[in-house]
Amino acid sequence: MIKEILFIINPNSGHKNGADVIELIPKYLDENKFKYSYKLTNHAKHAIEIAAKAAKENIDIVVAVGGDGLVNEVFQSLVNTNVLFSIIPKGSGNGVARSLGIDMNIKNALKNINNLKTKKIDTVTFNGLPYLGIAGIGFDGFIAKEFSKRNKRGLISYIKLVLKYYKDFKCTKYTISCNNELYELDAFIVAIANTQQYGNNAYIAPKANMTDGMLDLVIIKKHSKWLLPVLLYKGFTKTLLKSKYVEYIKSKKFVIKTNYKVAHLDGEPINLEKENIIKVLPLSLNILY
Repeated sequence: MIKEILFIINPNSGHKNGADVIELIPKYLDENKFKYSYKLTNHAKHAIEIAAKAAKENIDIVVAVGGDGLVNEVFQSLVNTNVLFSIIPKGSGNGVARSLGIDMNIKNALKNINNLKTKKIDTVTFNGLPYLGIAGIGFDGFIAKEFSKRNKRGLISYIKLVLKYYKDFKCTKYTISCNNELYELDAFIVAIANTQQYGNNAYIAPKANMTDGMLDLVIIKKHSKWLLPVLLYKGFTKTLLKSKYVEYIKSKKFVIKTNYKVAHLDGEPINLEKENIIKVLPLSLNILY
């Protein structure tokens, strides 16, 4: 039986050449298995609307062609449905796609769709807002907000922002409730992870598992700013949790209170509440990878 597949494409991803994938689809997608169509996004949150319509029309497979921002928009309407979700990675970091084991080569990613290899994974809500990869508060959220203002994306641009603001950023007080325990602490970053990495193989939560029904809370505590190269090295070598400046907790739900105002969900900035509830939705999304 031929399956219907919709590609939702961010034309501004991949250094403004996201739409290049259109030419590759008929070359590498098996048209004996699939009938395909595509739609280009043209404004913020447009992908949410497109994916919701696809789910209502019982499209078999919806594919996000872009980065983590587009992935975040597309998957929301597919949670707890029978629709299969996949990714063609065209972003600057591709953290979610990398965590799912999706090939970073566009041609190979398209070819792999033909194999119809599937699994169920966990998703997350943050004050009711869905995300798939990592939420971050503190310096994490601040940099995401600054990064969102820039036209130039990519790892180098991100690192420049980190170097610019790292030295003067102040820790914030947090009260965190989970597993019937209460933690009160000052933190530089509080990250709540479903996936292991931000993107570009920078691992904030190397033990995270998208199918275990749990979230990984990674707290980077107050530290001397000259330790930045050491912490970056540990992030890229999956050894961050070994640092004495890092605390790590697993739970199905976290309640976080803070006066800090900014966070991010999969790199997209949001405003915080005084009390923030983050919880996992186990095995709530069907993935094609």
